[in-house]
Amino acid sequence: MTELLALQYLTKTVREPNGSVRQLFDGLDFAMGADERSVALLGRSGSGKTTLLRIIAGLDGRYDGQYVFRGAALPKGLDPMADHRRRHIGLVAQSYDLLDDFTVERNVLFGARGLEQPERQTREALAMVGLAGMGKNKVTKLSGGEAQRVAIARAIVRRPALILADEPTGALDEDTEGEILDLFASLQESGTSFIIATHSPRVAAACHRRVTVADRRLRELGHGR
Repeated sequence: MTELLALQYLTKTVREPNGSVRQLFDGLDFAMGADERSVALLGRSGSGKTTLLRIIAGLDGRYDGQYVFRGAALPKGLDPMADHRRRHIGLVAQSYDLLDDFTVERNVLFGARGLEQPERQTREALAMVGLAGMGKNKVTKLSGGEAQRVAIARAIVRRPALILADEPTGALDEDTEGEILDLFASLQESGTSFIIATHSPRVAAACHRRVTVADRRLRELGHGR
């Protein structure tokens, strides 16, 4: 199987608020094939799901082990990993992380900096998430589902190979969650892969593969749809 990414013998410790040190990962291995479209990352609160996404995103280099992307081992430095993230990875969070004083369009343009045609690519990204014509709207006037769509548009504007989503439907009602899952499925059909950290059984069931963080490693739970 050709791999999109692999984490090899990942080991990491964290310092708790009380000053104690806890081993979060101990020899954790994870691989995602280039043809895999979605993986659900499960586990109890505090098990390390968000930390694992931050490592894959290149936002946390304080670990032992190796991170391989498309066959090349990556450095742990934040500067080279920032370049890797810009070229290959989009991020979606539960809290949307939108700039309230910006319009919809300007929020997505923020993720399009450095592209050859940022305005055109921003319009295309908004159209892909069902927000065509809403670029001038204030983000403070959006519903939760619309705000998450703006965050997704910002994540895909650079056409990344991989989207990392951390509880992307955690703040949404059931109907809106279904709409976001339909959008994710559409983006996967266009070739974008997803790793989604979630507590939602519905989100997990919509993913092609499920893994859980348990006993400081990853355990396979099988395949979904």
